[in-house]
Amino acid sequence: RAGSRGLLRATGAMSFSESANLRRCHLATWQDEQPGGVDEPAVNKNLNPLVDQYPDMSFLNPSEMVMGHIIQNSTRACEHPNPMLDSGCLRANAARHIFWDASQVKAAIVTCGGLCPGLNSIIRGVTKCLRNEYGVREILGVSNGYNGLSDPENNPPISLTEELVRDIHMKGGSIIKAARGGFDAPKICDNLAKQGINVLFLVGGDGTQFAGNLLFEEARKRNLKVSIVGIPKSIDNDVVLFDRTFGFETAVDAASQVIRNAWVEASSCNRGVGIVKLMGRDSGFVAMHAATAADVVDLCMIPEVTVDLKDVLAHVDAVLAARGYMVIAVAEGAGQEMVSTGKKDATGHTVYGDIGVHLRDTLNAHLKPSGGRTFYIDPSYIIRSVPIIPNDHIYCVRLANDAVHTAMRGYSGVCVGAMHNVICMLPSKLMASGKKKVRQHSSSWQGCVQICNMPRALAGLSE
Repeated sequence: RAGSRGLLRATGAMSFSESANLRRCHLATWQDEQPGGVDEPAVNKNLNPLVDQYPDMSFLNPSEMVMGHIIQNSTRACEHPNPMLDSGCLRANAARHIFWDASQVKAAIVTCGGLCPGLNSIIRGVTKCLRNEYGVREILGVSNGYNGLSDPENNPPISLTEELVRDIHMKGGSIIKAARGGFDAPKICDNLAKQGINVLFLVGGDGTQFAGNLLFEEARKRNLKVSIVGIPKSIDNDVVLFDRTFGFETAVDAASQVIRNAWVEASSCNRGVGIVKLMGRDSGFVAMHAATAADVVDLCMIPEVTVDLKDVLAHVDAVLAARGYMVIAVAEGAGQEMVSTGKKDATGHTVYGDIGVHLRDTLNAHLKPSGGRTFYIDPSYIIRSVPIIPNDHIYCVRLANDAVHTAMRGYSGVCVGAMHNVICMLPSKLMASGKKKVRQHSSSWQGCVQICNMPRALAGLSE
């Protein structure tokens, strides 16, 4: 393995892509505008407490990088390299030497946005890693999202102890309460300084991480040394660049069970059509994977594929004529051309029409003359509140541990997530660069099309 200095020499300043440009994201070098990576052995002088606790433990080389692209010679446009990842990503894990003196760390964690399976697993993992591996004793759970950071007097934090978090992963939700709004970077920096918090974990989606980058920039402007590390959350799995977000696998598991319930209803009725509306405002990952997992779906509708209602009706008629029943999985953001509201909410986001209700009503009217009917299920609030499944919990533990290791190494203004199933760190500002979308020519979508036996007119492969 090459050392950090070797990496810095081999990777010239002009060749760093945004993914590896972390010099301004380390508290020892964040006032330096020079691009590039961090020579951690030169700036991280504290011995990791894990060295004494586990003297035989293997620590990473702090310059370990994960390749941004692993597929070569692909002719698919959907697999073309993303230039933001050309230099790869820095691996997030425990290093032998760290930036912070663990005895001086006061940490806090906040959960923002809506509920998602795994929030309690993340809270538990961060708390246990800080306490058991680094000996940190002051750990606060910030109440009500950013509101608790901006206004702690009216949203008092709770002290996170190992006893408190011991079994919280067994239930859904967030023990510190998740909430939207409340972001005010100057106020939050004032309160962080007042409370003596120098390590902060932000759990939330792309909006939360975008705000987290603004908070990082405010702290950087003040030279307020706080490690701000994001753990991206999205039940829709639409966070860019990382493989997946926590809670997604649990959502797919729960959604696939509901789809099978819809199959029972539809197949137990003459000319019955089961319709399940699933999460996916801008991206159809939940619907696509749940349809594939359930393996009883005849039509999967996602936001990335535009369809014509007449083609949907023709497919319904054909399936009912051949089998006598049918199942449809539809993402909430699909078919908006049919149900557009033309409205914006208070934040400027488009108010989406209800495609599930529209399909239900349209198909009921279409099927009534022939004696058919629909069975419509919207399980969204059930799915987002379920306890996390074991494999997803393992992923949460990995994210939580490596978020703590990243913070203790002195990084700030970064998010952690899996790249080719290795936990890496990326600058938080990249999380706001767009939404991850289902690519119509990906193996996953083409496989879903084949499993559902969808006609060409509804597959979106010509788009």
